Amino acid sequence: MFQEIPVNEKNIYAFKATGKLTKKDYDEFLPRLQTLIHKYGALSLFIELEDFRGWEPKAGWEDMKWGMEHDEDFDRIAIVGENRWMKFMVALADLFTEADIRYFKRDEAQQAWDWLRKVGESESAKQTEPREALPPVQIQPYEHIVAALDFSRHSDATLQRAIELAKHYNAKLSLIHAVEHILFEYADADMIIPPADFLEEDQAIFDSAKAQLEKIAHRTDYARLQNKVLWGSPKSTILNYAEAQNADLIVIGSHGHKGIARLMGSTATGVVNSARCDVVVVKLPE
Repeated sequence: MFQEIPVNEKNIYAFKATGKLTKKDYDEFLPRLQTLIHKYGALSLFIELEDFRGWEPKAGWEDMKWGMEHDEDFDRIAIVGENRWMKFMVALADLFTEADIRYFKRDEAQQAWDWLRKVGESESAKQTEPREALPPVQIQPYEHIVAALDFSRHSDATLQRAIELAKHYNAKLSLIHAVEHILFEYADADMIIPPADFLEEDQAIFDSAKAQLEKIAHRTDYARLQNKVLWGSPKSTILNYAEAQNADLIVIGSHGHKGIARLMGSTATGVVNSARCDVVVVKLPE
């Protein structure tokens, strides 16, 4: 299925593709893409593939046919994934389209955003000239804060800290939660896939998370608030949402694990090490 990732720029559209794509998925997704093209002109796409298992035959045909008809409606297409065959498919697709398509590994997602936004390209095109001493850095007030909630019994502390900061800076506040697909490991196969039997349970978990986050948002005393539940692993979901929204602060909770748990890392550690915006880690009791 497709799930939209909210983006702040009008000329960039981002979405996540999971599972096996069906014709029904395309029937729901393509009109949205068509509307954006009519409204804004040529688009750049950020496509994240997670637990992606390809296309049903009719869906693959719809994808190829629509892509050929709208070849000139795309500027750049960044595809973020984790398998070698995805990189091969991107290289093959690049031969049949005028759009510039590039593949990025999951830990290169921020480079993908920079490439779509053409960060630094205009500067690099200019001739190098001696630079004057740079002025002191001016710290700007926060404008968009993302609070990552895991619905644990201590995550209320994360929410309270995020609201406190948002009110202080009069910033937009986004509450987000990530739902991972249920995975089943086959003993005789070198792969992990989500069986069809789990799809209904997956969706039930997702719908429950949406209801829970809506409930939290409803009782939160703050006007500039939005909330979003997204499919995917917590770390990549938080980082991609913050990047897509040009957020300047992430608030996340950490249980301060020690020993093996600390060495193995946590979502909070991964976000702190990879985020390009500020991160506030709220220490939570064990």
